[in-house]
Amino acid sequence: MITLAIFSDVHANIEALNVVSDQIKDFSPDITIYLGDTVGYGPNPKECIKVVEDMAQIHVVGNHDYALFTNNFIYFNPLPKLSLLWTKELLSEQEIQLLGSHPFFSIFPLFISEGNAMFVHGSPRKPLRDYVSPNLPSWSYNMFFEITREFTEIDFLFLGHTHKPLHIVNEKKHLFNPGSVGQPRDNDPRASFMIFKINEKSKDFEYEHVRLEYDVDTTCNKMEDLQFHPFLINRLKRGI
Repeated sequence: MITLAIFSDVHANIEALNVVSDQIKDFSPDITIYLGDTVGYGPNPKECIKVVEDMAQIHVVGNHDYALFTNNFIYFNPLPKLSLLWTKELLSEQEIQLLGSHPFFSIFPLFISEGNAMFVHGSPRKPLRDYVSPNLPSWSYNMFFEITREFTEIDFLFLGHTHKPLHIVNEKKHLFNPGSVGQPRDNDPRASFMIFKINEKSKDFEYEHVRLEYDVDTTCNKMEDLQFHPFLINRLKRGI
């Protein structure tokens, strides 16, 4: 069996990230994979960049990370844009370059026989912009897997970006979202990540969406002290 720890969307929330990091260490995974968006929304981008870079062996870029790297905020609403502009002033040029240094997607061979996993922030079609939800029509999931065939046969597709845990089975192929570490939006404020175990020969697998309590009040107090918008603070408390 190979064990993967998959996490995403930390969004500068060091309290949540530290709890998840400790738990992932306890699982002793073979590989730790990060699906992007280290910065934005939260008060501790510098600290989170360091922890994420130390944790992940496979790392893809998120839309907030890439916006800082390119200095292009055209696709962002006012509040996340303000958060990113604040973050930009806080980070060094080296840290910004590091955020943008990761690929849009990564493909990993899980099996001895045919079949692989793809890791991407949004989707294979639009790595930084697509939101893949459970209520899309079946043909759209087919489209995502069809796109991946340009590279190789993908059996497992892991996505972030929506901040909501997800597992969809589509024509014997599997699409997962580990949820968000630092900015959950499924009405559950607890940090979320995923443990995925698979037999490289038989392809039998099991997984768990892990939810962890963290000191959300400390994070919110920091945001209040920095005069972050109340909407960003309230949604973190409520997981929305």
